[in-house]
Parts: sequence; C-alpha cells; structure tokens
Amino acid sequence: FSEQFKLWCIGNNQRTGGLEWTEVFVMQFEPLFVLGIALLVSRKSLFSLRSLAAWKAHRSSILGGFAFSVLPLMVLFLLGTPTSAIERELPFPGKRIRTELTPPAFELTDQLGNPFDLEELKGDVVIVTGIYALCGSTCPLILIELKVLLEELSPEERERAHIVAITLNPENETREDMYKFIEAYGFEYSDFKYLNGDPAHVRQTLKKLQFSRTENPEYGIIDHSNLFVLIDADGRIAYRLTLDDRHQSWLRAALKELAVEARQNAEALAKL
Repeated sequence: FSEQFKLWCIGNNQRTGGLEWTEVFVMQFEPLFVLGIALLVSRKSLFSLRSLAAWKAHRSSILGGFAFSVLPLMVLFLLGTPTSAIERELPFPGKRIRTELTPPAFELTDQLGNPFDLEELKGDVVIVTGIYALCGSTCPLILIELKVLLEELSPEERERAHIVAITLNPENETREDMYKFIEAYGFEYSDFKYLNGDPAHVRQTLKKLQFSRTENPEYGIIDHSNLFVLIDADGRIAYRLTLDDRHQSWLRAALKELAVEARQNAEALAKL
C-alpha cells in the first residue's frame, strides 16, 4: 500500500527517487484551500474583538501547528530530491539475466481473424504482452511504450521486431473491438498481432506465460501484470521485463540487442 500510495499520489519515481512536486503541492494545498473557504465564510465572527483576543492568547500554539504542518513538506523535499538519474540508474545486465526458456505452444486468432502461431515469426524478435480493450489504466501505457520502442529502432531493426498481444478479456472482446483498439494507437497489422480464441485456451496460455490477471466483477475491470516477454530469433524467451520505470532503459537495450542478433543471423544465412 505504501509503494502504491507513493506512486499514484505523489508520483514517486522508483528508479530515481524523485517526486512529482505538482502532485505533492496539490496534496499540501487541499487542506489549506478548505481552511481558506472556512475562513472566508466565517470571517465576521472570526475577526471580532473576542476572536482576536483568543488568537493572541493562543499565538504560540498556532505558530507551533504551522511549523508542524510545514515540517513534513521539508522532509519530503529532502528525501524526494533525486541525486542524479544517471547515478541511480542501474546498467542493463544483459546476458547475466538472459534466459533460454521455451515458450508455450499456442494457436490463437488475430484481430483480422487469421490464425497465428509463434513459429511463423521464428527468426525475428517478438515482444509478447497482455492487454484488453476496455482497460483504462495501464494498457494504454503499455501500447504507448511499445509504439515508442518501435519508433526508436532503425529501419533494419524494426523489420525484425514484432509485437504480439494476448487479450486478457477473451470472453468479451470481439475482433472489431480489438482492431479498433490497436488502430487507435497507429500500429500496422504487420507489426502488431492482437490475439484471442477459445477463452479456456487463452487463459491457459496466459497462465503458462505467467501473466497474472484477476477479474473484478463488481467494477468490470481486470487487474493484471504489465509484463513484456521478449522472444529471441531462436524462439526462446530471452527476457521478462515490466512497465516499471526501472525497466524502461532495460527494455530498450534488450530489444535492440535481440533485433541486432536477428538481423545478423538473417545476413549470415543469406550468405550461405
């Protein structure tokens, strides 16, 4: 709860230790705003002679309370000011965290109704993630991150990179929903396959890939992990990274590493 509070309420950056000071200011300003309204409404009675005498009698308590309210803000400033994003950022570990796991076999259908199998992309790099069209929280962030990732690749690297998203809401998503969702973010069909199929098979595939998902029927939302599974040119799971700020630079480095490998492998095969 503490980590989520810092993340959502004061914009805590876990990678650098910095805070969004606009959000901190809003949190500090809210009670002062309410107090200001109360003073405005009650100004006649508050500033009567009797009230002014009471203010003078309790002046030390009032000043002490003001100082006590300012102290937390000063502590936040001292703790929340990052020393340096470059100094705090951990370098990409590369092959020290690379794996060679075999992904689960699955046959699903993409947003145009065409069958899809991971084997057809063997030789290229594939990023597998999980999203659903009605998601209003992190799924848009996942798609924006993927869009930026593709744009940062060179034309040669981009030819070797593909995105595969498996729906987290297989019972309720239609192909039309899926197509419009991806189209809204400007993805080309050749770059991005959005998959659905038999709900039981989809859920089993997500489970094997370790995409956690919890349905909340009361609010109609799905809580889920924000995971990127990177599959190399040999069809093996090489890296598992997340949407977390700490993994942003790692995700870019990993994708570029695998895309370069895929291009070099293709060039070597072409020479044979």
